[in-house]
Amino acid sequence: MLTIPKKLVVLIISAFLLHFNGRTQNSNAPISIGVQLGTFIYQGDLVPSFAGSFRTAKPMISLHVNKTIANNFSIRASIATGQISADESVYDSPSWRKIRAFNFSSSLTEVSGALVFDFADQTFDNSGRISPYLFAGAAVSFLNIHRDWSKFNVTAIDSKSPILVGLGQDTLHKAPSILPVIPIGAGLRYTINPHWSMTAELNYRYSFSDYIDGFSKSANPRANDSYYSVSIGLNYHLFNNGIKCPPAKL
Repeated sequence: MLTIPKKLVVLIISAFLLHFNGRTQNSNAPISIGVQLGTFIYQGDLVPSFAGSFRTAKPMISLHVNKTIANNFSIRASIATGQISADESVYDSPSWRKIRAFNFSSSLTEVSGALVFDFADQTFDNSGRISPYLFAGAAVSFLNIHRDWSKFNVTAIDSKSPILVGLGQDTLHKAPSILPVIPIGAGLRYTINPHWSMTAELNYRYSFSDYIDGFSKSANPRANDSYYSVSIGLNYHLFNNGIKCPPAKL
């Protein structure tokens, strides 16, 4: 399993905190740190539904640092780790999936940066309110892909099948270990008080590879693989001295 050392995670987060803390001494911009728990969901050739592979979903954890740079905008740096996987043999329909029975699994560690747009002005105290937000950015994912075709029932198909020809090509293609992706997503934030908030988030990753699952020519080479995450989170706002009370309604 490919993982990022704990010391590196601590170093990244500490560097951001020290940088933001130094700048915030003369700034009113709120800063928060947070943790998210959820799961990565694979989307690709080995699942029959666009929704992805929920049957093989594994836990995910993410840590992030967020800094407000304008009334409705902030920047966020994140690191997330978990697993993605899929197994065609768990699906009864269409029947050919049980015959092909491709499967894969991979650890996944992602480092990302994003620009966040909040519909609510984050320089105000939004205690007790639910507000939506959108985000987009760039990320790099570190993978350790294990693909498996050992359950493929080759006697059930023609020896000249394009699946067999494509599988031969796929076995010669090295699965990616480093993958650039574009995260795009949306979430809901509930502000408990000026120091604490909770979030629920959907984060889709657009990829440039059809080999996240280790297969392409033997599956569907016309479309790239992708993945997304669903998560809930808890955030602590470190520096909220600049947060203002909302204007009184007359």
